[in-house]
Amino acid sequence: MRPPPTTILLLNAGSSSLKATLMDPVNGAVLASALADWAGAATRYQYAGSGASGRAEEVLWTGHAKAVRRFVFDLSHTEPIALPDRSSLAAVGHRVVHGGPFTSSVRITPEVRSRITALADLAPLHNPPSLEALAAAEAELPGVPQVAVFDTAFHATLSPEARTYPVPESWTRDWGIRRFGFHGLSHAYCARRAAELLDRPADDLRLVICHLGHGCSASAVRGGQCVDTTMGFTPLEGLMMATRSGSIDPGIVLHVQQRHGLSAEQVETALNRASGLLGVSGISADMREVLAAASSGHEGARLALAIYTHRVRQAIGALAVTMGGVDALVFTAGIGEHAAEVRKTICTGLDCLGLELNSKANAACRPDGDVAALASHGRILVIATREDVTMLREVVQVLRSAG
Repeated sequence: MRPPPTTILLLNAGSSSLKATLMDPVNGAVLASALADWAGAATRYQYAGSGASGRAEEVLWTGHAKAVRRFVFDLSHTEPIALPDRSSLAAVGHRVVHGGPFTSSVRITPEVRSRITALADLAPLHNPPSLEALAAAEAELPGVPQVAVFDTAFHATLSPEARTYPVPESWTRDWGIRRFGFHGLSHAYCARRAAELLDRPADDLRLVICHLGHGCSASAVRGGQCVDTTMGFTPLEGLMMATRSGSIDPGIVLHVQQRHGLSAEQVETALNRASGLLGVSGISADMREVLAAASSGHEGARLALAIYTHRVRQAIGALAVTMGGVDALVFTAGIGEHAAEVRKTICTGLDCLGLELNSKANAACRPDGDVAALASHGRILVIATREDVTMLREVVQVLRSAG
């Protein structure tokens, strides 16, 4: 008789990358992990088993399907063997960026897959990769339950005034035009982790969480629930990002189409893939390269950095006012966790909100840590986000609900 399933595989598909983690659902231990990234000229693949040092290599393949196949192969063929028997898999969890009407995680059925596919136009950089990873996982692991964990679900608590756009009512009623919000897995984890670091109940906290990575968003979390966020109907709204513009005057879209002949597809490509840090600096979408160029006097890089930090600071102020104050500001994701200079610039002037940065602590910080000055009324936290932990919790809940 076979033993009961004891592990859960989590797949987090980015636009040109795949993070994969095998975890123990009982204690949350990471049994194996991998990252495939083909954003550059060559695909970089990293794999690490539990308790073993990881290895990195350049490989000739690209794409989410091949990345899934390679990770599943390594799980059962690379020492130490993390998955000796595939029957030990209880489920595969998939991060899906745009969940539309879904407000909680669900087991994937043909109907659910169809609805996720229909939302692909609203998250063109993310939903299609998730579907490709799903198809590969189903092919490699037949019979294993597949679960969708939605980035939009954490923001389902938005009030009508926070989620509704001031557009014709029929657009909202008939076409589902509304604010959804994204990066929910990260925001949810950071909200819980902030409460732990502050040793205060989540119900007692007003948090502004800044997820600053390739994509960027900020949220207002009060009492453990999201009350507002910067991303909206799609992941294009809100803060300036690596290649996405963030919020702009919608009249600009009409102007470049009507006066300069750009098609809808050309505008979509420009705003999603050629704007943000890349578009303004003219040199890179990578914050590290923009910072280096700015320090060398490159005017485009300096302007890109100034716009980026200005917009984050604006969002922090607006979200804090929405909650009537802020108890802690949280920085997370690649830039938020590692770019001390960016955090310092963003925090300049936030003393009006009771947030005062300790420059030395900020420069030396390694997540998870508090970089606020001792006298600061509110705390400033740097937290290493763990979307996999949120995904694991959600997948376990779906399995329990299914008995």
